[in-house]
Amino acid sequence: MSGNDEDEALTWAGGRDPSHYETPEAKPAKVVRPSKRSASDGVAANDAGAADERDDESEDAAPATSSVVLVLLGILGGIYLLYTVGWFVSWQRFVYVASTPLDQTAFSVQQALSLVSAPVWFVVTLLLTRDRKPTVRLLWLIIGALVLVPWPFTLGV
Repeated sequence: MSGNDEDEALTWAGGRDPSHYETPEAKPAKVVRPSKRSASDGVAANDAGAADERDDESEDAAPATSSVVLVLLGILGGIYLLYTVGWFVSWQRFVYVASTPLDQTAFSVQQALSLVSAPVWFVVTLLLTRDRKPTVRLLWLIIGALVLVPWPFTLGV
């Protein structure tokens, strides 16, 4: 086997074809924000524009969530999932005999709200604390974990 055969094995078919050319990788389009500086600054405005572009690039990059926060979010998400299961199990084994249809309807609404309370709290907390510090998000999730305990399931009622 000659050296050329080995080189050809490592190339894509048509890679040496003169009509073949590589295209540059597509980069996402940058959003150009208007400069906060006035045009009367002259050359300084151009330099400031370049600095603004660097600032915009750093603002566009979302800060990475630490692994500790991700693990805590996963643990709290699991707790909320267990709470949902706990409320569902307590709903299934609790028998309520209502004297009026209005009482039965109110009881059913209360049970449904207790069932969806944990997932709703988790999702709403994640959405409303999106731009806040991770400690604020975790604090609200811990408060919800303390408030939404499925007491009928926990106490065995």
